[in-house]
Amino acid sequence: MLIRDEMTEKFKVVLENFLISRRSKLNSSDICFQTICKELPNDIKTLIGNEDRYIVEGSVGVGNWASVPWVAIFDQLVTTSAQSGYYPVFLFRDDMSGFYLSLGIGVTNVRLEYKKSKKIEEVLSIQRHNLLAKIDQLPNGFQTPTESSIKLRFNKLNNTSLAKNYEDGNVISKFYSSNNLPTDLELKLDIQNLLKVYEELTYNTLSDSADDVVEQIKDFPKFIGVEKLRSVKQHLRVERNQRLIKEVKKRKGYVCECCGMDFESVYGEIGKSFIEAHHKQPISTLGGNVVELDAENDFYVLCSNCHRMIHKLEDPSNLNELKARIRNC
Repeated sequence: MLIRDEMTEKFKVVLENFLISRRSKLNSSDICFQTICKELPNDIKTLIGNEDRYIVEGSVGVGNWASVPWVAIFDQLVTTSAQSGYYPVFLFRDDMSGFYLSLGIGVTNVRLEYKKSKKIEEVLSIQRHNLLAKIDQLPNGFQTPTESSIKLRFNKLNNTSLAKNYEDGNVISKFYSSNNLPTDLELKLDIQNLLKVYEELTYNTLSDSADDVVEQIKDFPKFIGVEKLRSVKQHLRVERNQRLIKEVKKRKGYVCECCGMDFESVYGEIGKSFIEAHHKQPISTLGGNVVELDAENDFYVLCSNCHRMIHKLEDPSNLNELKARIRNC
């Protein structure tokens, strides 16, 4: 189904008018404000559907025009804002020579947690590598930062670190030049293909973002958490209980139970208290709407690679088989 309004023409409106709009005071009646904050989000919502799950928002800045405006898609199982988590996002170059469709990492909370630019860059790099390790196949036309890093800053007056962090937080991306804009059909397919990757990351992992501070939870003799399950597009999906996941890590530690990797010993302080929690029983096989899970007995703690590989086993609870595969390599 093609959306009623032509998305390509609306991206063209932004590319042709944003630099002109920036010369005046930001106001909600401006054509670029309306296109980025209202019209494009509405078109993308129509394309995606499932409003109970996805939020689509655009931003041209707060108070003043941003140098890099954006339109993002948030899966509420991951995040509800651009400040944290990871999400598909359209990012415009500051000279309006084109725009990207990127799987990006929310940088605001990382910037608040780590004040030094070098630390912020390192944290985003770890998050980026962890997400990349979990992507089986890139959508057609998308590239990793190693293949082609995104570049948003062309205007010499744009010295904002935020734009640089957007570049650092890019996981995969596809570029559209202002001289060769895609058709609506191409845009639609690219959005849907990137959403498939987004969903795969959401459903197959329970990792926390690096900016998520481990809570100090009161000790209990035993900790039982509740995971709420719901059906979305014929699949059971998990609404993650962060308290439970953090208790799993607190009790089982931060060393991979399969290969023995310790993120802190490899990455230093920024790797401290970083590990992923893996359901021994696949989420898709859990029945009912409410399931009791034991923090100590129903999970493994694994590094990103082992977590991804254990999902490829016929029995994703068989940690011994995965260990044997490592020994035989």
